[in-house]
Amino acid sequence: MLITRKHLPRRTVLRGMGAAIALPLLDAMVPALAQSSAPRPFRFGAIYMPNGVYPDLWHPMTVGKDFEFQPIMKPLEPLREYVTTISRMQAPPGERDNGGIHMGASAAFLNGVGPVAEHGQFNKIESRKTVDQHIADVVAGDTPLRSLEVGTEDMGTSAGACDGYPCVFFNTISWRDDTSPLPVGINPQVTFERMFGDPGTAEQRLARLERKRSLLDSVAEETARINRRLGPADRRLLDEYLTNVRRVESQLEKMAVRAETLADAPSAPIGIPNDFDAHVTLTYDLLHLAFQGDITRVFTFMLGHEGSSRSYAHVGVPEPHHPISHHGDTPQGIEKYARVTTYQIVKLAEFASKLAATPDGDGTLLDSVVLYWGSGMSNGNTHDRYNPPALLVGKANGKLRGNRHIAVENREPTANLLLALADLAGCELETIGPSTGRLAI
Repeated sequence: MLITRKHLPRRTVLRGMGAAIALPLLDAMVPALAQSSAPRPFRFGAIYMPNGVYPDLWHPMTVGKDFEFQPIMKPLEPLREYVTTISRMQAPPGERDNGGIHMGASAAFLNGVGPVAEHGQFNKIESRKTVDQHIADVVAGDTPLRSLEVGTEDMGTSAGACDGYPCVFFNTISWRDDTSPLPVGINPQVTFERMFGDPGTAEQRLARLERKRSLLDSVAEETARINRRLGPADRRLLDEYLTNVRRVESQLEKMAVRAETLADAPSAPIGIPNDFDAHVTLTYDLLHLAFQGDITRVFTFMLGHEGSSRSYAHVGVPEPHHPISHHGDTPQGIEKYARVTTYQIVKLAEFASKLAATPDGDGTLLDSVVLYWGSGMSNGNTHDRYNPPALLVGKANGKLRGNRHIAVENREPTANLLLALADLAGCELETIGPSTGRLAI
């Protein structure tokens, strides 16, 4: 039985020198939540895969429950009960005045529109508010970060390199409103500090970083004080969460030391890993912490941009990603293309498994979340906009059943899925982009 002196406010924060660590949901917070009849929060994450996925190795052959996983999607099979995959939709066409064949794919992913600017109109930064931001309007509540936008690379600022549009359209899939793009943060160290640094004490935060003092060391006294007020189960939960914070912080430190000691280290800011797999893993770990600590309930993650020259040498594909997507329908080319996307599903499965193993009230984080993993095109070789990958992972607080393959009829636009995702969060949207109705999920 919980006793009054152990009750904690939901927004209890551990504070130290330049640090502010939000806490996960603890039993000691439940009485306060019960008094307000607050339900378990809904969480949403959108994960963008550039350059499409080979459809014949992705979409299941049968419709409905208990479908057979195709090779690229197979790493998610252990999480079958949380997986809903959707086929036969129509993504926005990506014509010259809709963002072009590549940039239009990512720019329209979450709003169905892409750039409003005409081709070559570099002074007009305008699109439409994206579904993640509509969801944040409803679910953000009092979270420290209204939403979080992360990625692994950007296109820079060269106006002529982005299909005849301002490069900002390549560097984001999220728009706060029609004229406010939210570019991704690609430096995990900056994201970590944004999540856990105390915004009111910039000097202290800088001093802690310069002295290489651990963020958790700076809140050790406060942690000990809170622990004395918790029961055994809560202490274990808090210890697990802080251990995850320590592990991420330690990884960032190791990367910084390695960058400082490499004679041929690139000029990228400290905190951006040289190793792509480490970069992806660390970013997913930060997103796990963001959900676990209820730091944010909405994120977008760009795994790369549409013009990506990223190599996947660590999985046996040393060639750049974008050229690999133009596989020429050769067996060798398709195999490499599939290997790249399979790797990304492996990383998604790792992330989803961590969410499934993390308690959240009377369930797990994966019970409360919906992750939308997809692309703005289907077969990258032809820039095909029909039948793009669209994968939902999670149960959305019981609103998604999982273990289903939904094959839509009449080429419903992907914007219909965006409207359905908004419904899951409780948004009251009548339309979004070219939507013609709500996709039944």
